[in-house]
Amino acid sequence: MKINRIKVESLFGVFEHDITLNNKDGITIVIGENGLGKTVILEAINALFEMNYNFFSSLDFKMFSLYFDNSEMWQLTKKKNSDGYSLFIARDSLIKPVQKLKPNKIFQEVEKFNEKMSMREKELYRRMELERHYHIQNDRMIYSNRYDREFTNMHQLRLLYGDNENEVKPPKWFIDAIKKVNVKLIETQRLITVKETGSDSYVNNLKKCSQELKEMIAVAAKNSSEVASKLDSSYPNRLVYKLRQGTPESFEDLNVALSNLNERRKTFSSSGLTVKSSDTDLLQIEEEQKDLVNLLILYIEDSHKKLEPFEELSQKITLFKGIINKRFKHKKLEIKPEEGLVFRSTVVKNSKGLFETIPPSKLSSGEQNELILFYKLIFNTHVNDMVLIDEPELSLHISWQNKFIKDLKSITSINGVSIIIATHSPDIIDDNWDLRIELKGVE
Repeated sequence: MKINRIKVESLFGVFEHDITLNNKDGITIVIGENGLGKTVILEAINALFEMNYNFFSSLDFKMFSLYFDNSEMWQLTKKKNSDGYSLFIARDSLIKPVQKLKPNKIFQEVEKFNEKMSMREKELYRRMELERHYHIQNDRMIYSNRYDREFTNMHQLRLLYGDNENEVKPPKWFIDAIKKVNVKLIETQRLITVKETGSDSYVNNLKKCSQELKEMIAVAAKNSSEVASKLDSSYPNRLVYKLRQGTPESFEDLNVALSNLNERRKTFSSSGLTVKSSDTDLLQIEEEQKDLVNLLILYIEDSHKKLEPFEELSQKITLFKGIINKRFKHKKLEIKPEEGLVFRSTVVKNSKGLFETIPPSKLSSGEQNELILFYKLIFNTHVNDMVLIDEPELSLHISWQNKFIKDLKSITSINGVSIIIATHSPDIIDDNWDLRIELKGVE
């Protein structure tokens, strides 16, 4: 399920917005003046699919309508009452619409419930202290865990939709469908988490990216090793069968196949994935060695299967390095299986004549923003994900902003994600005005 269109009625009690998503390129650019609700719309979509219903507590709106590629339409509405508010979801078919939709309650806030819980907690604390005092007075240090259980139960009740009398059970169709739509919100201000004031403020997030990438490489290597083990154990029998069966490949076909395998290995190696050096440069077969065709054709087929676990990761790493290295000046990003992300100067050398390694903390805030943003987009997304990006232009030079949409297109082409951007910057849009949706105020 993919969202095709987002419609908001009476946002902040004023604005009417209708956003039809661009499915061709997978990128939709939402523009508009401050205060029209660009960021709020992204946050609301994310909150719905993250089931963070408290987000809607202070949000004034009449209806959110979502249109999907399976011809379904959802309507999210909010109803205030004396105890708080309730959220409702209704579903309709665009092919065979019904006359009257049935709203299903998915959340209920009950203010009085919190007051009841607070009184109950005070009573429990009083009873616990009385029992504790009794045990101490009688030289008996016996503590029952019944109060722990009681407090745990109350905490769980708070996380639900009210007390048992007001518990809300969303419809099954909604619970099932919401799992099929994976929404990720990337807020530019949250790309980096300030640990403390100083030069190491951003290191933790970069280290997290680096560690994740190391783990991905390790998993791919493990999967490749398992494939190799299975193939190697059955190789003798398969070879005998291959020799008996014969092969239609010619001497020229074999040399082309060897060259293609060699290039694939070099590509993986250049992206930072470990490939045995002894296998990097394969010798070409000469005319008098035609008897090796059957043997080597099977070897080539097996080698491609062993490399398959690295294919997707190599493609992503190559794209990631390409985007980052054309932006960074006087420094270069490398990928190392044992280290993850490594940054080197392209101008400064150490005493050994090697280019200096640059600590992640020495990258500029703009470089760190770009690095983490594109890392998340390339490595943390999957086919049919919807990625919401709020103001990606912050901390970016104009030349970087001009390249942004072009790089996003290269990402959507391999990841199959849908991206919605909320921006103020015409430099982000560049010459991609056909991708924009402009939110209008009240004229």
